[in-house]
Amino acid sequence: MTVIAFCGASGGPGVTATALSALLTWPLPNGRRVVLAECDPDGGSVAAGYLESRVFGDRGLHHLQIADRRGHLEEVFWQQLLNLSEPEADANRLLLPGLISPAQAVGLHQTWPRLSQLFSDLEQREPGYDLLVDLGRSGAAGAASALARSADLTLVVVRGTLRAAHAAKPRVDALRAALQMHGRDSSRIGLVVIGEGQFRPRDIAEELQLPVFAELPFDEKTARVLTHGGDGGRGFANTPLMRKAAEMSRTLQALAVQEQLRLHAPAEQQRPTTLLRRLTTKGATHDTAR
Repeated sequence: MTVIAFCGASGGPGVTATALSALLTWPLPNGRRVVLAECDPDGGSVAAGYLESRVFGDRGLHHLQIADRRGHLEEVFWQQLLNLSEPEADANRLLLPGLISPAQAVGLHQTWPRLSQLFSDLEQREPGYDLLVDLGRSGAAGAASALARSADLTLVVVRGTLRAAHAAKPRVDALRAALQMHGRDSSRIGLVVIGEGQFRPRDIAEELQLPVFAELPFDEKTARVLTHGGDGGRGFANTPLMRKAAEMSRTLQALAVQEQLRLHAPAEQQRPTTLLRRLTTKGATHDTAR
């Protein structure tokens, strides 16, 4: 199982659309399942956006606060999931809808770390689960940052503009410091660069001192379906954004697996030649290219 967190900063980075595109394209061999958990303290948007409020019943992250206090976090967690799988497919692409109001985030202060542990514990489930965590623009800071610290990979979504890079810089520095403070390797942080703006991915990588793990095109029409809903048509899966999202998902899954193997390998067996290490080295030397 892998846990991958997506976060961003101000400037409209498209964190939720990126995380949702990963959910819809995530490789699921051997009966695996994937869950997208909307853990943005500012509130979720998939139910009202992509799903166009076609959700029956009140389900979502806000129910986990009381459940955690009563010791029923895991039991209630499963009751909150929505099935986003293709028709006639197994329930293998699941969504935990986010908060209805930012005010609800206050009550989750003690729940974030336990939710993080729950996500990690799902590795023992059969069939296996992968967790994608949408932290939005502010979730990588504050109490919800426990989810970013415990993830196998943390992706910072940024556009190729000066404004986006400027807004992401302090968030990246704070996240890197938080990981190091808790004894975690900051090399697990990487970028998803959206191709809007005058700067190339390598320019953004140099500015933020991070490797580029994935690039997504600025495909406004497809992105609008992910953020506002609507019929993407039969060719939706073959649009430029979704094709690159599928490529991104394969890459992130492979990187997360390699990171887990590295963490669990005996120290004398660890090698700095994994794809994650190579990407990190490229980011540090400013060689990440489009």
